[in-house]
Amino acid sequence: MPSNNNKGNQWRFAIGGWGALVVVTILFLIFDYNIYTVLGFLTAAVILTIGNAVYVLYTKHKLKGEK
Repeated sequence: MPSNNNKGNQWRFAIGGWGALVVVTILFLIFDYNIYTVLGFLTAAVILTIGNAVYVLYTKHKLKGEK
């Protein structure tokens, strides 16, 4: 597998999305208890993770095809 040192981790967008979800959830539960906003951010994190998984699987499939 080629080194992706210049790109970083392939899962960086999903990790960032879940990290943002945790931070936003804590802040919204402390300052503004609005469960629908938290659910919206949860939905965004899930969609971002699914999109990132498709991207990672596509790039792995593309790398196998080039060999």
